[in-house]
Amino acid sequence: MSNLETVTFNAHQLPAEQMQLLTDFQIATSIGFYDDVSDEQGQQTYREIAAAHQLRCTMVFDRSAQLPSRHAAAPVHTYASFPGTLNAGGRQPVPLHKISAVTVSPTHRRRGILSAQMRDDLAYAASQGFALAGLTASEATIYGRFGFEVATRQQRFTLKCEGGLKLRGQLPGTVVDIDAQQFTEQYRDVAARAQQATFGSVDGALYDEGYALGRWDGYETLAKPKHMRFAASYDQQGTLDGFITYKFAGWDKEPARMVVHKLIAVNPAARIKLLAYVANHDLVHEVYASGPLDDPLRLMLADERSSTVRSVDDVLWLRVLDVCAAFSRRGYWREGAVVLQVADELGFAEGRYLFDIGQDSVVVEPLEPGEQAWPEVPEIALGVRELAGLYLGTTSLDQLLAVGRAALVNGASAQDCADLFDGPSEPFTLHGF
Repeated sequence: MSNLETVTFNAHQLPAEQMQLLTDFQIATSIGFYDDVSDEQGQQTYREIAAAHQLRCTMVFDRSAQLPSRHAAAPVHTYASFPGTLNAGGRQPVPLHKISAVTVSPTHRRRGILSAQMRDDLAYAASQGFALAGLTASEATIYGRFGFEVATRQQRFTLKCEGGLKLRGQLPGTVVDIDAQQFTEQYRDVAARAQQATFGSVDGALYDEGYALGRWDGYETLAKPKHMRFAASYDQQGTLDGFITYKFAGWDKEPARMVVHKLIAVNPAARIKLLAYVANHDLVHEVYASGPLDDPLRLMLADERSSTVRSVDDVLWLRVLDVCAAFSRRGYWREGAVVLQVADELGFAEGRYLFDIGQDSVVVEPLEPGEQAWPEVPEIALGVRELAGLYLGTTSLDQLLAVGRAALVNGASAQDCADLFDGPSEPFTLHGF
């Protein structure tokens, strides 16, 4: 019979004499994701990143485990969360409770460990005033049962460029090959402006900055990468509007390929200009990159077939904790009214809510049981997972109704509110976590 003990600590408040806890957490997480374990320098770098992120770390230990079991000392579960923000199209970014580093040992799965931790952490997030929780998922089937739903996607594509990439027109401004060591403040500026300009993007943290500027090559070892190259885009007025990190894949790869590691842009022109810059390197036949689903790159290609989508992947998953706070802070591009009847097994979003969206006003308020809105307002029943899909307009009410994931529960027509939650564009997330 296992004897489970949970240990939770804040990385930015951890005393020096307890720093081994954070190293144990890092090692366990690396093993959980089948990664290499970092050396001492990587462990020091991780401590700096964890403190800057204000990481709240949890480990679960099985105190009944005995040698030679690795879990006689190592945790059977890791889980971390930290504060961030999300561009949901409103006047200000929405505070977001970010969840990361979730692992469960194969020896301890299906024992309810993750379920208990998720309930506790979401309750903690709600108590701290977070209306939304978010994560990026390594597996697609785990988090739906906790009320999470896909909120943003990206496409991975190959750009054929043998002999140079031909565009339909000249893009304004310039691209400069830069020294990343001299670019920290400029990067922070353009990254902040890119989030402000990108519907669906979360804020970047210290890890993202170091990854973009070539200080480390992923969370695996946090070792310094080799052969990274960097470029910045400037508009016609000389204002920085984009940044790209890329790497030659090596002469053993056929065809010769550049791989984009990070691309930050405040507008589509800067994004396309940077991709074209990388594609026009001598001897390069193709570029591997990723971008938004509605990327206008094809509009500028002389040969549309030079861009081929390799895959479409989910990026950001969201979970609604406070319906009124979350939905009153996002932007709206349609007018209308609807009552949503939300079912939530964990209780955070359970209830009936009136949404009255006008040209200059947003009202989202709870209704008492049996309380009626004014006549002709449709009432729609759905789950908290479906509600999360509405948040950035990734799904629409008419889609949910059409496939039976939502149901009209009164006699009013849903036609006038079918697109109420649609966004201004396909949401896109610049940084994973």
